Amino acid sequence: MTHSVLPTAPKEAKNVDFVKGLSHDTAELDFIFERAAQYFALLSEPARLRIIQAVCTEERSVQEVVETTGLPQPNASRHLTMLYRAGVLSRRRRGTFVYYKVTDALLIDLCRSVCVRLAGAME
Repeated sequence: MTHSVLPTAPKEAKNVDFVKGLSHDTAELDFIFERAAQYFALLSEPARLRIIQAVCTEERSVQEVVETTGLPQPNASRHLTMLYRAGVLSRRRRGTFVYYKVTDALLIDLCRSVCVRLAGAME
């Protein structure tokens, strides 16, 4: 028996145009959808979600991220670099330490909304 990852939609779910207010030019929409897919791909790895959760409220060093998430240091560093290059985390060096924090508020809101929704569906 398989279970859907997504919660079932409310019975009266609204049909919403999620690109409302944007151009309906096909090339522009293709670009927007490609960027959206790349953004969502960042969230497709549970390790990255753990990292985002670890640095969403405060700046943390790589070592603190490793301790908080339980990820091996090389994996944590690889995911942190990916998130930094995508522009959703900032980083700074202080001596031999590198510190990261979330700079994209939408990322925090999106992760929180999805996780709360899924947790509610499990109840």
